[in-house]
Amino acid sequence: MIKKNGTVYRLNTPNTTLVLQADTAQILYYGARLPAGDSFAAVAPLGRCFFSAPGTDDYTEYSVLLEYADGSFASRFAFTRAKVYAEKPELPDLPASYGEGKTLELRYTDAAEKVSLYILCTVFEDSDVIAVSARVANNSRKPLRVRRLMSAQFDFAGTGYEIVTFNGTWGRERHKTERRIGRGIFVNDSKRGASSHERNPFLLLKGTETYGFNLVYSGNHKEIVECNEAGRTRVLAGINDFMFDWTLPAGESFCAPEAVVCCAPDEDALSARMHAFVAEHIVRGKWKRRERPVLFNNWEGTYFDFDAEKIEAMAREAAALGAELFVLDDGWFGHRNDDTSSLGDWADNEEKTGGGLAALAERVRAQGLAFGVWMEPEMISEDSDLYRAHPNFAMKIPGREPFRWRNQLMLNLADERVQNFVVRAVSDVISRSGAAYVKWDYNRGMTDCWGKGVAGGEYFHRYMLGLYRVLRRVQKRFPAVLFEGCASGGGRFDLGMLCFFPQIWTSDDTDARERIAIQAGTSYAYPQSTMGAHVSACPNHQTGNGNPLSARFNVACGGVLGYELDPCALSAAEKGEIAEQIAFYKENRKLLQFGQQYRLEGENAAGYITVAKDRSAAVAAVNALSFSPAEPPVTVRLKGLDPAAVYEVRVRGKETAFTATGALLMSAEIALPLPDAVQAMRENSGGLRSVMLLLKRVRA
Repeated sequence: MIKKNGTVYRLNTPNTTLVLQADTAQILYYGARLPAGDSFAAVAPLGRCFFSAPGTDDYTEYSVLLEYADGSFASRFAFTRAKVYAEKPELPDLPASYGEGKTLELRYTDAAEKVSLYILCTVFEDSDVIAVSARVANNSRKPLRVRRLMSAQFDFAGTGYEIVTFNGTWGRERHKTERRIGRGIFVNDSKRGASSHERNPFLLLKGTETYGFNLVYSGNHKEIVECNEAGRTRVLAGINDFMFDWTLPAGESFCAPEAVVCCAPDEDALSARMHAFVAEHIVRGKWKRRERPVLFNNWEGTYFDFDAEKIEAMAREAAALGAELFVLDDGWFGHRNDDTSSLGDWADNEEKTGGGLAALAERVRAQGLAFGVWMEPEMISEDSDLYRAHPNFAMKIPGREPFRWRNQLMLNLADERVQNFVVRAVSDVISRSGAAYVKWDYNRGMTDCWGKGVAGGEYFHRYMLGLYRVLRRVQKRFPAVLFEGCASGGGRFDLGMLCFFPQIWTSDDTDARERIAIQAGTSYAYPQSTMGAHVSACPNHQTGNGNPLSARFNVACGGVLGYELDPCALSAAEKGEIAEQIAFYKENRKLLQFGQQYRLEGENAAGYITVAKDRSAAVAAVNALSFSPAEPPVTVRLKGLDPAAVYEVRVRGKETAFTATGALLMSAEIALPLPDAVQAMRENSGGLRSVMLLLKRVRA
């Protein structure tokens, strides 16, 4: 809901209020919802702005930096117009949120330079989220250069806020990182051409209330938090201005990616609101609310060493265990027997596929499974027919040896011809195989950024626009296919990708112990229905850890369940256990994938609880993080339950149960009936002890 009083605009969601004074570009208030009737005349003018540019006495980090034809940088934008749209305008060429939400558009003009700045704010009442974007229009007769255009600027009174980011690297993505800054500048960014393993674009600012900021973008991003000497904290979020210099011709506009902002009383409430927003306004198409299939992926079961008979045997065993989808991973094309060749040659390896991909897909479907396939469409091997025919398709600088990473180069998706090739290649693979699922991988960062006719300062962003154009075209052709994004695991887990991929491979690290922190960090901004999570072979191939099969399953149920191992190599007991796991997951899949998930922490414990929307049932998985002799009991407090209701609580696989009110379960330290520590350690050195609790409301 958007209300106007003079030049003051009040943007209300059910639980929050944002008040903007348009003529001075100031934020008067952002926090818990206020009752109607306030005039805000008593609010002190603290210089808290929602955009800034050089040319005034504000020397804090700017959201807008334009270089004009005469070489000057000073901009003086004056308020000229406000407009409210009943429907959200589209952002040209960029992924963005969608759905019902009124949009406030504020226009500011620099009359001397004939340049306009547009700030758009869309209110999503169902999730307490506000989407913000910025656009610069060059109405002059001369070109200008956009050196920085941040998507969102929010100024807050005071300093000493706690900043929370989600950092890591390959195999350790999105670990929660907390720090407090006084005076100074903090930067969270990526310069590698993708949103990155190292620094996710999601950021929290915690004070009396908790604020969340995220970006609907998959390339280089930058979030800045600056606390100045005047006692003001500024948050900026948008495209990274590293190697960014965009020439804006006369009569044209440049649109920044969309940012999303949320306010809540605490981290759990903010996550719930962000989850609702992603599920309703980012994920789209056939798979928006549809339960995701249980899959088996052959990668850790075979790597490159397979043939058609092996894949058919694995599919037969997977089907017998209850799987619904079999995914053929890397190695099925060209002469791809290791990672040194064939990327870009998406023709079948006849020998390994037993007559072609279509024939192998039919052999999988004959087992009663849907067929899925792995591709890495943005990459090219120098040892490939594609490179020999079109070396100019590769991202490289003329006259220089390219930087080789994972034995591959990237395709130059800033080139429309390359975009067309990728669309044709992916479409052909899907069409001839009848694939119901595609795993879209991306296994290296950008280094030799160059494209003929593309200015260097525009390359990173033009690549992303090219990628989005490709994804839009492919998905339009194949709306029923389930696409899962991947970037060496979780290197491109962001809202931009989720506009095209309903789920993303969370991390290449499938170790259950490691996945606890990875999935918990991811869950701060992204719902569990977007997180691919697999039960893999043991000892784990990334860490060597040994974890019980039950613990691996409990952790994987915190995302979209899959298995990544060779089912033919399992013992009869392991097959029986996995069959029971899959049956249980299918029975509870709607709850596990689309219930409200909360993170759980306790004495030496971590995990999650997923609660049905009506709070009638819940599944909790809790893990003991370490073991030492004579340790105190491992305890936890549950979350999200109806405090007045009585729940029956039992351990999965056991009949014994007890009853307790939701209030007790959320307020008291509940001792966990974990497997015997000593026995567990003997059976699996360092193995994770884990328990899954099933809760059912028996009395309201």
